[in-house]
Amino acid sequence: MMLMIMSKVKMYLAIAFVLLSCSQAYAGGWQRLEIGANVSQTRAIAIAPDNPDIIYLGSEEGLYQSIDKGKNWRLLAPGFVSKVNYIYIDKQDSKTVYAGCQDGLFRSQDAGNSWEKIFQGKDAFEQNVLSIAASSGLFKSVYLATAGGLFFSPIDSLNWQKAGGKLMDAGIISLSESPLDADTLYIASNKGLFKAKERLSAYERLYSAFNSESEDATTDIDSGEEEITPQDYFLSHLAFDPFDYSKLYLGSKGGLLFSQDNGKSWNKLVLSGLFNQEINYCLASAKENRLYLATQYGVFDCKEDACHQLYQGMDFNQCNQLAMDDADNLYLASDKGLYVISYEERKGLALKIDNANKKLSAQEPTIQEIQEEAIKYAEVYPEKIARWRKQARLKALMPELTLDYDKTVTTALGATYDRVQVGPRDWGLTLKWDIGDLIFSTEQTSIDVRSRLMVQLRDDILSEVTRLYFERKRLQLELTENTLKTKTRKEKELRLQELTALIDGLTNGCLSRRLQGS
Repeated sequence: MMLMIMSKVKMYLAIAFVLLSCSQAYAGGWQRLEIGANVSQTRAIAIAPDNPDIIYLGSEEGLYQSIDKGKNWRLLAPGFVSKVNYIYIDKQDSKTVYAGCQDGLFRSQDAGNSWEKIFQGKDAFEQNVLSIAASSGLFKSVYLATAGGLFFSPIDSLNWQKAGGKLMDAGIISLSESPLDADTLYIASNKGLFKAKERLSAYERLYSAFNSESEDATTDIDSGEEEITPQDYFLSHLAFDPFDYSKLYLGSKGGLLFSQDNGKSWNKLVLSGLFNQEINYCLASAKENRLYLATQYGVFDCKEDACHQLYQGMDFNQCNQLAMDDADNLYLASDKGLYVISYEERKGLALKIDNANKKLSAQEPTIQEIQEEAIKYAEVYPEKIARWRKQARLKALMPELTLDYDKTVTTALGATYDRVQVGPRDWGLTLKWDIGDLIFSTEQTSIDVRSRLMVQLRDDILSEVTRLYFERKRLQLELTENTLKTKTRKEKELRLQELTALIDGLTNGCLSRRLQGS
């Protein structure tokens, strides 16, 4: 037994070494851009669409601009514009720049040289501008997402109005313009995700943030439900698939949500390697066909159903926003400042990790195989319920059989005599059918109860084995970090063995058998 445990430990360390070599090869991936000595807590970044050399950066200290791709920076409107949450550059005129701050909305119409305050709410919530959008269609308007509601105004004449209805007192976290319709806007709030058209003349709720697990996410919220404060946001940011605009990615505190029908229905995406579920920002790259996620503790590079963390060079505590320039360099506004990682480094890292994952895939079973083994071992497969129902139907065709063995008694009565004759013992056979069982058998009720219990048990088993599987995957990635202390590494290695044993307990030893076979 001891030899078997030692062999497993060596195997896990060998797997970790393969991934570790990848991380060491690109240890300096993220490069910090020096803005200023006191600049930290960067929250927003925007790159001019017609001149990628021009970058705007928003932080607690103020608003900064670079005209040489981040080599040099200058502070814009010092003492006037500060605590910047969001930056928006007009797509029709890049000289027009909006800065959403904690104390209102500021605008520059000369590429950042001069600024004016064009919006201020009536309280601290309405003043706190968290996102900005503009429509270039028939209804040319600018929209403001604030902690105290959604505001809009015609672009040419500033006349601010507040959205009514369900959005009247909602805390709005982000706005996204539809790439298909210039007058359609997607609104992420603490009351859910909304889709609005034609300057908010009509809107509908696509997803409710109150019950993230509900099958009917479009159910309206009753007025009697507990009020959520503007800080209690569940949803974060929406991104469109650049190859199919009907596919939407929605970040949330509970993971990545996905819709492939313009937001009518939503599912949570389970992505291998994504071990941080609190997603702050989503960025879809058309050139790379990849999705980048800024989470609470790091940035993840995702393609299809797999992700890997771009952790090289820095350990982040809060990743706020992402942006990409014409050379596919990825910029990150984080709690530690502004960082950039080049396309070449991301591509080289992705290639090496893909090769390492192929080696791991050859050695370890997939999540689908683990789930199938868990269902088989617990005997909660759907075919079992189907077999019960078939047997119940066949039972209704079978008669109730009664077999008896008794004496034959004959009685004769007359005017002058009576006679009783007892004959030999005879066998008797009785067949009886219940016609009602052919229509509906009472066994069906019992089967319905048992099937519901089995479905619940199967869901619980699948949920548990999936959680253990991906926790184990995350732990393998954590073991690749060369900054782990010896004690911490030992604890993680023990946890890795514990997770393997737990998965074995649910799958009758499937994982260990596969690893030993490799």
